[in-house]
Amino acid sequence: MAVVTVGENPDRLPASALCCAVPPESKPPVPRPSSKPAPPGIVLLAGVTGFGAVAIDSFLPLLPALAGTFQVTAADAQMAVGAVMVGFAIGQVLYGPLSDRFGRRLPLLFGMALFTVAAMAAAAADSFATMVAWRFVQGMGGAAGSVIARAIVRDLHARDEAARQLSYMTTIMGTIPIAASFIGAQLLAHFGWRTVPAAMAAYGLVVIALVVWRLPETNPRRGPPAPLSDLLLGYRQAIGHRACFAFVLTNIVLTTAFFVFLSASPFVLIAGGRLPAELYGFVFALAIGGLMAGALLNGRLVRHFGADLLLRRGKAALCALSPLLVLSGTEAAGLVLFLPMLFLFQTALSFVGINAIASALSELPARAGTVSALIGAGQFAAGAVAGRWATAAIGQDLLAMTLFMAAFALAGIAVHRMSGPRPAGARGRS
Repeated sequence: MAVVTVGENPDRLPASALCCAVPPESKPPVPRPSSKPAPPGIVLLAGVTGFGAVAIDSFLPLLPALAGTFQVTAADAQMAVGAVMVGFAIGQVLYGPLSDRFGRRLPLLFGMALFTVAAMAAAAADSFATMVAWRFVQGMGGAAGSVIARAIVRDLHARDEAARQLSYMTTIMGTIPIAASFIGAQLLAHFGWRTVPAAMAAYGLVVIALVVWRLPETNPRRGPPAPLSDLLLGYRQAIGHRACFAFVLTNIVLTTAFFVFLSASPFVLIAGGRLPAELYGFVFALAIGGLMAGALLNGRLVRHFGADLLLRRGKAALCALSPLLVLSGTEAAGLVLFLPMLFLFQTALSFVGINAIASALSELPARAGTVSALIGAGQFAAGAVAGRWATAAIGQDLLAMTLFMAAFALAGIAVHRMSGPRPAGARGRS
């Protein structure tokens, strides 16, 4: 029996051979490499978000040294941190709508470059006023990271998966304040305060290189240049959107509870004689650890239960834990009860806050950068104002601090009721 093989002319073969022709051996097609760049890793996005923690927490150990070097008061030395926070609040308002219009990469790279240049200038400053001015510019530049990283997560994922990714990003982010504070103290002790902003500049250069290499453009909705009035329209839409703005306010008010702890706890615990200064770092790490634990647990659960259900369960947990936190603040309870309650309170706070962010971004996906800017700017502004006001009212009273923290937590839950019921099929959709 004749067999037709590849390369033979079937016209030269008998008809009987044609019926038994064997097709050539087929090979599976070789897949072509995709030209679409891989999405950024969550570790890179956490590093992009970390500019705020690097700029603020690494400078906290420097404040007494700055006061001595530049012959300023301790209150004036706080301006080195306050200037960064003001810059962050203002910068986030600008970067949000700009990233919605022009894409994520260019505003992000510009902000990180501005942060890096300002850090080097702050390291070389010859006066306190000059250093504070460059610290403000640092905040303006670093603000791009936290705003745009959250918007990138929303570009790539729908609501529930965005909540999961934000959870893991928050977990990784929790290590940055602790590491920044420790590194800042070590650099100060061994090399002087100017090496700390120099190290910030090095951090900026590393992250810029990683963003150029690994971060593609993720905003599919960017458009041609628009007048300023069109960019500001995004804020009007976000504030006018009842559900979106309620989620934004929920996160801002809840975060204020944590800012109260950050502002008041050194005076309550150290100046109040409840804890030696060298052990305060462990309490700070415990509070951050609660946020990280809540974020990690939320990341594991949100895929199975959805952000909406976890948000409701987190609110219920906060309602239960808030009065217990207040009870742990009484002198009879002491730190033995306060510290574990602080950890649990922070865990529940993280549950509600992360899912509120994911929900807010999902309500207006076309304005994800603007919504993210509202959240970030509101956090820094409310934290700065309420933290200073609450610290003055609290003094060294542990019970008063827990009352303020619980009050802001319950207020955040009350604000969330503004959002109203979501449609039955809305959860998890983009």
